[in-house]
Amino acid sequence: MIAVIETIFGRNITIVYKSLDLQSVDRNKLREIVPGVTPTIMDMPEMLVAVFPPYPWLIQFSDRRLHVNLSVESNELGEFPLWEYAQRAHLTVSPDKAPLHAYGFNFDFGVRFDGITPQELLISKFVSNRRALEEEIQGTLVSYMPRVVFSSDTIQYDIIFEPIDENRMKIHGNAHIEYPGIELPSSEELKALYKIQFERLRNTISKLIRE
Repeated sequence: MIAVIETIFGRNITIVYKSLDLQSVDRNKLREIVPGVTPTIMDMPEMLVAVFPPYPWLIQFSDRRLHVNLSVESNELGEFPLWEYAQRAHLTVSPDKAPLHAYGFNFDFGVRFDGITPQELLISKFVSNRRALEEEIQGTLVSYMPRVVFSSDTIQYDIIFEPIDENRMKIHGNAHIEYPGIELPSSEELKALYKIQFERLRNTISKLIRE
């Protein structure tokens, strides 16, 4: 195996609204999202953030978006209930004040390489004629940063490659769901979708970095 996904850096569920007035967010409901934990709330003109120490949760309202983030490194997806907190955070805003536009899932994968650098693999996989490209730019190609965007039914996928050093690379995967009359699924349905999209992105990335 020349490259292997060895860790998951972060996970995120994002909900996008057609419009979002931060003043319409119910602060009392926001404080009750994680049972038994009183959050620290940072209330700013352009952003509303709640953190839940000592837990690595962060909920942020800004720029028409609700982000529910978990920044903890692990080898697998884990059973962190992002879907429950996303549902509860979504309910802090009245649908009349914040009509839903889209929602999606974000994952940051950590990949380790053996016998080849991330830069060399990306060039070999995504540059079909390196010599011709180097003649065009009149130089030696040392790095290539592809971004792969594709769609399937109502889901658009976005995969971004970011080499960290000579042996490691971070690959960001996003699944964006948008269609007319969209509604946020129930907590259990959101959980299932979250896991399905994680597997879809992980499998696709594994194929893309396979030599």
